[in-house]
Amino acid sequence: MLVFDVLLVGEAPSRRAVLESFPDDIVDTTVVSGADDALEVLETTGSDCVVTDYDLPARDGLDLLASVRESFPALPVVVYTADGDEAVAEAAIDAGVTAYVPASDGSGGDGIADRAIEQARRNHVSTTVDESDPTAANLKLAELAMDEAPVGITVADPNESDEPLIYVNDAFERLTGYDTFEILGRNCRFLQGEGTDPETVERVRQAVDDRRPISVEILNYRKNGEPFWNQLNIAPVTNDDDELTHFLGFQTDVTERKEIELRSQRQAEQLRADRRARERLLARLDGIIQRVTASTVNSTSRAELEERVCKAILETNDYEAAWFGTRQATSDRIVVNERAGCGGADEPAIPADAPDDPADEAIRNGTVTIAETGSLRPESPHGRFAPPDGGLAAIPLRYRDADYGVLVVYVSQSAPLDDHETAVFEALGRVIGTGINALQNQRLLATDEYLELTFTGRPPAPVPAELAAQADCEITYRGAVSRSDGQFVLSALVSGAAFADIEEAAATLSRPPNVSLVASYDDACLVEIVPAGASVVRTVLDHNGSIRSLSADGDVVDLRIEIPQTTNPNTVVGAVLDRYGGLSLSSQRRRERDRDSRKELTESLRANLTDRQLEAIQKAYLSDYFEWPRPVSGESIADSMGITRSTFHQHLRAAQSKIIGELLEDVKLPRKPN
Repeated sequence: MLVFDVLLVGEAPSRRAVLESFPDDIVDTTVVSGADDALEVLETTGSDCVVTDYDLPARDGLDLLASVRESFPALPVVVYTADGDEAVAEAAIDAGVTAYVPASDGSGGDGIADRAIEQARRNHVSTTVDESDPTAANLKLAELAMDEAPVGITVADPNESDEPLIYVNDAFERLTGYDTFEILGRNCRFLQGEGTDPETVERVRQAVDDRRPISVEILNYRKNGEPFWNQLNIAPVTNDDDELTHFLGFQTDVTERKEIELRSQRQAEQLRADRRARERLLARLDGIIQRVTASTVNSTSRAELEERVCKAILETNDYEAAWFGTRQATSDRIVVNERAGCGGADEPAIPADAPDDPADEAIRNGTVTIAETGSLRPESPHGRFAPPDGGLAAIPLRYRDADYGVLVVYVSQSAPLDDHETAVFEALGRVIGTGINALQNQRLLATDEYLELTFTGRPPAPVPAELAAQADCEITYRGAVSRSDGQFVLSALVSGAAFADIEEAAATLSRPPNVSLVASYDDACLVEIVPAGASVVRTVLDHNGSIRSLSADGDVVDLRIEIPQTTNPNTVVGAVLDRYGGLSLSSQRRRERDRDSRKELTESLRANLTDRQLEAIQKAYLSDYFEWPRPVSGESIADSMGITRSTFHQHLRAAQSKIIGELLEDVKLPRKPN
């Protein structure tokens, strides 16, 4: 490290406070009492700077200054005294003193150390190059300009060990927070820290070794530990003989620009990573959509569908395990139907009292529920199948209001679940629910066996029962006709109350239905009811069932529903009880109908009758239009359908002709001639 020699002469420069202000690592101080001793030191060992008092034994400081100028004209001399006055200061300046510093009465050093080090440094610069060298002249001429420059400037000596700094300007001090005496004599690497890039440091070191210029952006640290980005430019300085004399360094704080660049780079990298992740996600989702859809469409039973879907999910190689579950009506537990990837463990089952379980929540709320493995309770059955660093998705299976249970999929951290995948799972849940509904409808048409579910109780109940309770009468459901807007028109026979009583009862309900009179009898009336919301007919149809009967006598309600033998009754029971809190399941019986050729006849009629023809014949039948005397006119039925009387009769005659024709064909009777 570069060390400066400073000669201190007299009483004021040798005070303890002054001596302690010189840093030992870059300054060697020599103390003498008089002018003759000082000149002897200069003749024998030399010095980089002289600091002298004015009042000296035998000769004063001005005499010493004059002697130094005769022998060492360029040597810096600083007069530091408490005995001077304006006359002394003027005389010192006239004699060519480098600086005149009055000494105070305090214990401080009056900054004399900084003055001396700066002058020593300048003297070193002057003496390390040939005076005739234009480079040296340029350095001297540029020194004042560099001192005032807005960027940090340093000069390093390549001929000293470790290239110490021999000059820094004020801007460099402001940039780094270090004082001059803390900088001079040190290599510039003291600005480096733990975040400094080693490769950048090595590039700078190699350029210095190769004596060539370099420009880098390097992370440096200020004295207070604050990091900053430094635009560092280093240029070698040579003389006329092409000999290296100095290294010039220029430092500029580019932290703001660098942070913007780094932020932009991070954002770009994040966008690229997001795009790659999105592409992987889309590929994975495309695979699972194709496999699950194909499994749903090509299955011939619910059990086959669930088995094939579980296998299709695992074939994507992004999911660890999967299982289908349904809720038991008797125990409220969620039990497994089919599973894959669960190993030899016992079949998972979710207890009825499991708090915040994702599968239970998905069934209750009808939305995909996501959970990380770490958030599950220790006793959760999912812990046996969910990867420690992954999670699970519970997917509700629904078709309209019908609930077909839940599909649970376990995923590892390598394939995290995000909003896009959740949306796809929701769509897949609807696809699977629709597939299960279609399969069970097929079984309903193909089998002679069915389950009859009987519900009894009191309101809250279906709308006809609510009206019976309010009007204190008996209402018997006759059937329903589907309108083009998706609503159902319920036909019902009312006994023990006038139609006006039914209208008044309807107005008292929280969601008043639309009621209309179809026909009046001596002790009864036939009415049509359009519920304000979803009707019991829609609820049952969504679960592959049909209403066999519905009657209400005051507060007593009896509802009988027919569902396929293969349908899980728990979903139907749960839907009815959730919607109508006053009912309870009183019986569940297996029945068998005598179908003979009714299936073929029904299918043929459904294929041949138009929607309007079917609606016309249903309306007429449910309104007792075929009774005699007719309790209702064709005009009133036409009005309820929104068509003219003539159009109604055309639809009715066409429907009658097709039905009679099918019956005659079925019993092998000759058809009428064309």
